[in-house]
Amino acid sequence: MIKLTKMNKKSFEDYMATSVEVFAKEKVENGTWDKASSISNSKKEYDRLLPEGLQTPNNYFYSVLYHEKIIGYIWIAKSTDNENTAFIYDFEIYPEFQNLGFGTKVIDLIEIQAKQLSFTSLALHVFGNNSRAIHVYQKTGFQITDINMQKKL
Repeated sequence: MIKLTKMNKKSFEDYMATSVEVFAKEKVENGTWDKASSISNSKKEYDRLLPEGLQTPNNYFYSVLYHEKIIGYIWIAKSTDNENTAFIYDFEIYPEFQNLGFGTKVIDLIEIQAKQLSFTSLALHVFGNNSRAIHVYQKTGFQITDINMQKKL
């Protein structure tokens, strides 16, 4: 059985230990940031979004559990654009548990959780090269609202 549980302090520390580097790497791979400043930029972004860490108001961190084993995480927060929207800032199912339908199930569970938190919609950003995530999101009913494009010169 798969379920969401509020992330505890230890799980949050584990998440933060890798998230800054992963985000920086994704931004470089997608051409948004240069490698030299990527870690610094990523740290600034996390500091801006989470000035109080796990206790930052209107941010909700969940561990994804399968038979009581953590297999991923999801972070939602009140959108800065619309207070009725929960924005998915980060979501991962660990590689050894991918392609087993867990991503779709977690989206279903986070929808329930977001409704319980009084949100009326979910939004997210996905990197253009992440076809696996795009597939899961479209399969679960997300629709494209904006597209940013870039061309290397």
